[in-house]
Amino acid sequence: MTMTQADRPTPPARPQRRSFTAEQKAEFVRGYEACPEGRKGAYLREHGLYSSHITKWRAQPGKDAARAHRKRADEIAALKDRVAALEDDLAASQRTVVTLGKAFELLEQISKSSDSVMKSGRC
Repeated sequence: MTMTQADRPTPPARPQRRSFTAEQKAEFVRGYEACPEGRKGAYLREHGLYSSHITKWRAQPGKDAARAHRKRADEIAALKDRVAALEDDLAASQRTVVTLGKAFELLEQISKSSDSVMKSGRC
Protein backbone atom coordinates (compact mmCIF):
# COMPACT_ATOMS: atom_id res chain seq x y z
CA MET A 1 0.00 0.00 0.00
CA THR A 2 1.32 3.41 -0.93
CA MET A 3 1.20 6.38 1.40
CA THR A 4 -0.46 9.46 0.05
CA GLN A 5 0.57 12.97 0.95
CA ALA A 6 -2.32 13.15 3.44
CA ASP A 7 -1.20 9.92 5.14
CA ARG A 8 2.32 11.17 5.82
CA PRO A 9 2.84 12.61 9.25
CA THR A 10 3.72 16.27 9.30
CA PRO A 11 7.17 16.95 10.65
CA PRO A 12 7.26 18.75 13.96
CA ALA A 13 7.77 22.49 13.78
CA ARG A 14 11.29 23.66 14.38
CA PRO A 15 11.71 25.10 17.84
CA GLN A 16 12.13 28.84 17.96
CA ARG A 17 15.36 30.18 19.40
CA ARG A 18 14.73 32.19 22.52
CA SER A 19 15.93 35.75 22.66
CA PHE A 20 16.23 37.95 25.69
CA THR A 21 16.34 41.70 26.13
CA ALA A 22 19.33 43.32 27.79
CA GLU A 23 17.24 43.82 30.94
CA GLN A 24 16.30 40.13 31.06
CA LYS A 25 19.92 39.08 30.58
CA ALA A 26 21.04 41.39 33.37
CA GLU A 27 18.30 40.00 35.62
CA PHE A 28 19.43 36.41 34.93
CA VAL A 29 23.03 37.34 35.73
CA ARG A 30 21.98 39.05 38.98
CA GLY A 31 19.79 36.08 39.94
CA TYR A 32 22.60 33.63 39.19
CA GLU A 33 25.15 35.61 41.18
CA ALA A 34 22.73 35.94 44.12
CA CYS A 35 22.43 32.15 44.43
CA PRO A 36 24.58 30.35 46.98
CA GLU A 37 27.28 28.07 45.53
CA GLY A 38 25.24 24.86 45.62
CA ARG A 39 22.15 26.40 43.94
CA LYS A 40 23.66 27.99 40.84
CA GLY A 41 23.17 24.90 38.68
CA ALA A 42 19.58 24.54 39.85
CA TYR A 43 18.94 28.20 38.98
CA LEU A 44 20.24 27.60 35.46
CA ARG A 45 18.09 24.47 35.03
CA GLU A 46 14.98 26.26 36.31
CA HIS A 47 15.40 28.94 33.67
CA GLY A 48 16.63 26.67 30.87
CA LEU A 49 20.01 28.38 30.71
CA TYR A 50 23.62 27.28 30.47
CA SER A 51 26.61 28.63 32.35
CA SER A 52 27.98 29.83 28.99
CA HIS A 53 25.00 32.18 28.73
CA ILE A 54 25.90 33.77 32.06
CA THR A 55 29.57 34.03 31.08
CA LYS A 56 28.71 35.70 27.78
CA TRP A 57 26.10 38.01 29.30
CA ARG A 58 28.51 39.18 32.01
CA ALA A 59 30.76 40.55 29.26
CA GLN A 60 27.93 42.17 27.33
CA PRO A 61 27.30 45.33 29.37
CA GLY A 62 30.63 46.71 28.18
CA LYS A 63 29.76 45.90 24.57
CA ASP A 64 26.25 47.30 24.95
CA ALA A 65 27.63 50.49 26.49
CA ALA A 66 30.14 50.88 23.67
CA ARG A 67 27.40 50.29 21.08
CA ALA A 68 25.14 52.83 22.80
CA HIS A 69 28.02 55.32 22.95
CA ARG A 70 28.71 54.89 19.22
CA LYS A 71 25.01 55.31 18.43
CA ARG A 72 24.83 58.42 20.58
CA ALA A 73 27.98 59.84 18.98
CA ASP A 74 26.46 59.24 15.53
CA GLU A 75 23.25 60.98 16.59
CA ILE A 76 25.22 63.93 17.98
CA ALA A 77 27.22 64.22 14.74
CA ALA A 78 24.01 64.15 12.69
CA LEU A 79 22.45 66.81 14.92
CA LYS A 80 25.56 69.00 14.64
CA ASP A 81 25.39 68.71 10.85
CA ARG A 82 21.72 69.69 10.96
CA VAL A 83 22.45 72.67 13.22
CA ALA A 84 25.19 73.83 10.83
CA ALA A 85 22.82 73.56 7.85
CA LEU A 86 20.10 75.45 9.72
CA GLU A 87 22.58 78.16 10.72
CA ASP A 88 23.56 78.53 7.05
CA ASP A 89 19.87 78.83 6.12
CA LEU A 90 19.36 81.41 8.86
CA ALA A 91 22.33 83.47 7.68
CA ALA A 92 21.00 83.40 4.10
CA SER A 93 17.55 84.45 5.33
CA GLN A 94 19.05 87.30 7.35
CA ARG A 95 20.99 88.50 4.30
CA THR A 96 17.76 88.41 2.28
CA VAL A 97 15.93 90.46 4.92
CA VAL A 98 18.72 93.07 4.92
CA THR A 99 18.66 93.24 1.11
CA LEU A 100 14.87 93.59 1.04
CA GLY A 101 15.09 96.33 3.67
CA LYS A 102 17.58 98.26 1.52
CA ALA A 103 15.41 97.75 -1.57
CA PHE A 104 12.39 99.05 0.35
CA GLU A 105 14.32 102.16 1.47
CA LEU A 106 15.46 102.78 -2.10
CA LEU A 107 11.94 102.43 -3.49
CA GLU A 108 10.64 104.72 -0.74
CA GLN A 109 13.22 107.38 -1.67
CA ILE A 110 12.35 107.06 -5.36
CA SER A 111 8.65 107.37 -4.53
CA LYS A 112 9.23 110.50 -2.41
CA SER A 113 11.41 112.14 -5.05
CA SER A 114 8.85 111.33 -7.74
CA ASP A 115 6.09 112.85 -5.55
CA SER A 116 8.12 116.02 -5.07
CA VAL A 117 8.77 116.28 -8.82
CA MET A 118 5.05 115.88 -9.57
CA LYS A 119 4.07 118.49 -6.97
CA SER A 120 6.48 121.01 -8.37
CA GLY A 121 4.95 120.50 -11.78
CA ARG A 122 8.11 119.52 -13.57
CA CYS A 123 6.58 116.61 -15.40
